[in-house]
Amino acid sequence: MRFKTLAVSLLGLLWTVTAFAEVTTFNPATNVETTLVLEGSTLRVAVKSEAHSESRTIEFEALNELHVQIDDFNFDGMKDFAVWQIDDGMGTYDIHRIFVFQPQTGFFEELQPDCGDGFVNLEIDKKRKALISTYWEMNVAKQCVTRFPR
Repeated sequence: MRFKTLAVSLLGLLWTVTAFAEVTTFNPATNVETTLVLEGSTLRVAVKSEAHSESRTIEFEALNELHVQIDDFNFDGMKDFAVWQIDDGMGTYDIHRIFVFQPQTGFFEELQPDCGDGFVNLEIDKKRKALISTYWEMNVAKQCVTRFPR
């Protein structure tokens, strides 16, 4: 009887943890479905199409809450995603990791900025088709513009 009670308790706990996961589903391209499951600092990415099915896990080093954002970050007409957080220090900056859909592989690839170590205080300039972020050089904040081939 104790085993049954323990098993039911553990199942209840697992269900509760799953219930707190943030699940996002979107279509990056025609006939391609992506499901993102964000649990704490772990993101599970599953991509399904008629020809391809793949899933991966991405770990984040974050103390603050993570958020998912869907957009076309490389301006190619396909939906991509970013995971962002407020910095773990004084909470002054937002930090994005951007993943763009690659139709050749059927999966997402992490995008790096043209300067600096990451996308800090990201702005999406759809008119100029550029990602604008902040980086530091000799403790001086500078603007980084990341553009994509047309």
